[in-house]
Amino acid sequence: MKKSNFVIGTAGHVDHGKTTLIKALSGVDTDTTREEKERGLTINLGFTFMTLPNGEEVGIVDVPGHERFVKNMLAGVASIDLVLLVIDVNEGIMPQTIEHASILRLLGVENYIIVLTKVDDADPELKEIVLEDIKERFQNTPLAVSPIVETDAISGTGIDALKQTIQDKLSHLTEKESDLPPRLNVDRAFSVKGFGTVVTGTLVDGPLTVGDELYAYPDNKKTKIRNIQIHNKDQKQAYPGNRTALNLTNVTVEEMERGTVLSGVPLEGSYMLDVKAECLPESPYSLELWDRVHVHVGSAEVLARIVPIDKERIVQGDSGYLQLRLEEQVHVKKGDHFILRSYSPVYTVGGGTILEEEPEKHKRFNEEVISTLKVKETGDLAQILLDFLNRRSALTSRKEMMQYLNVEQKQVDEAIATLNDQQALVTFGHQYMSIATFTAFKQQIITLLSAYHKDYPVRQGIPLEELRSKFKGVSAKELDQLLKQLREEQQIAIENGRARLYDFTYQLDPASQADRDAIEATLKEAGMTPPEKQELTHGDQRLEELFNSLIGSEIFQLDRNVYVHMATYEAARQFVIDYINEHGELSLGEFRDAWQTSRKYGMAFLEHLDAIGVTKRVGDVRVLKHE
Repeated sequence: MKKSNFVIGTAGHVDHGKTTLIKALSGVDTDTTREEKERGLTINLGFTFMTLPNGEEVGIVDVPGHERFVKNMLAGVASIDLVLLVIDVNEGIMPQTIEHASILRLLGVENYIIVLTKVDDADPELKEIVLEDIKERFQNTPLAVSPIVETDAISGTGIDALKQTIQDKLSHLTEKESDLPPRLNVDRAFSVKGFGTVVTGTLVDGPLTVGDELYAYPDNKKTKIRNIQIHNKDQKQAYPGNRTALNLTNVTVEEMERGTVLSGVPLEGSYMLDVKAECLPESPYSLELWDRVHVHVGSAEVLARIVPIDKERIVQGDSGYLQLRLEEQVHVKKGDHFILRSYSPVYTVGGGTILEEEPEKHKRFNEEVISTLKVKETGDLAQILLDFLNRRSALTSRKEMMQYLNVEQKQVDEAIATLNDQQALVTFGHQYMSIATFTAFKQQIITLLSAYHKDYPVRQGIPLEELRSKFKGVSAKELDQLLKQLREEQQIAIENGRARLYDFTYQLDPASQADRDAIEATLKEAGMTPPEKQELTHGDQRLEELFNSLIGSEIFQLDRNVYVHMATYEAARQFVIDYINEHGELSLGEFRDAWQTSRKYGMAFLEHLDAIGVTKRVGDVRVLKHE
């Protein structure tokens, strides 16, 4: 029997027959707890499966209909593919019917079947009135084109027809696939004797495999999957969309309460969210600055303050951008849906989609912020990616793009291809930078080198280490890649460990050239017993500048105060390598004798070779580092 990744949910007013309907479809009573049996209410999420006429199994989530338990219903619909909106033909559309339908729409559910229940004894005229009311109430919503199936779960009327309609609806849907890291929102946790902690939830992204390590948030604990069950049967893997039970190690039931997020990779928590929000037409309140609200996202519920970004307030029936300032951290991804409920008394007032899960704190009515949010709202991945890259100073990998966009690799590759066609990207191997960011970097380098050449006209260019120090947000490796691109464009040149503008040349007057040659000759003749810088420049600023212009090309700086000629440095370095290869080790005294130098200079040179990884000290001798 084939198990699909599809999940069906129920919604509707209390006592309209959702749980009885599911029992008729699946043969399972989802009212499982003693309290639920006694009260006749589905308090927590009931979870079972049914078999379609073609033999395929699909999961079913029975979500509660009582007003007190709406937050439980919110946890249940986040990943549902098809909803059965249940309406008692004898009572018609009720307030919770409208509320549930609005919540489902805000959470992105698009596929519905309207199920009329208890039709056997219904008055025909009343049924027609209810059908007319359904058409009128749900016009201009996805429910307007949804099939309506008349049923009576006690007698079995319409149950086979409903199963066939469910099969027909699901046949037009595509099963979820995802190469994103796995993510599951826990909506229930309990303990099973002999097994330990078990959690349930719908796998949002995936897949999951027995033995996988997971991160549990907000406690940031590590756990491992001991067992996976789908449709009450052990499985080795679970896939996106599966309604899943996981037996976990190293965690307690208390640590896995509803709202916990399980992830295959570390997630950053956030106290702020940028969102596109809608205020429901039937809401008793508009969305006002600093309103305190309940935010339902995934299976979590947190309190937050509202900050409208693009307008003073969002009135009933309108939409706009909000920044939600949360009182607790959440671990979510962009594209996730959320619901807003008023603080007290509690009503569903709106909801929407997360545009950015780790934003900076925004000032209201900032046009640049609003423009960026508009780009994110469009869902145009190429433009969202370009906006992301324009705000980054470093190179960005495909993996980082996938994690930011919360989409699969194929979609990232398509967005990259689009931006390449638009000549909006610069490619560095498997990393990327927007053309705008690279152009700004290029101008920054040109401006920096121009200023350096003006300040130090006799130097060959700025030392690379000094240049790297001016770009704190870019690693040395990334900076070298960017500089390589500028070299290929003949914007800059790099020689002797220094960077200069490509067309920069320096010329010395005869007197300065003679002084520069004299400094170099003196150091070359001195070998490994060099004079100090002060002896060569006598504190004269012009001579100091000439001396500094030789560093990195003709002069090598061993430490803060010791400089030797580059030829001496290279020869001494090769001597040490050859000597150790022949004799196995080298002492300070042996180096001093060979180079006729003092302890001070000999120690400075050998410690330098230790520091750069050529040698290492073992007792009183040096050996080669690789040995």
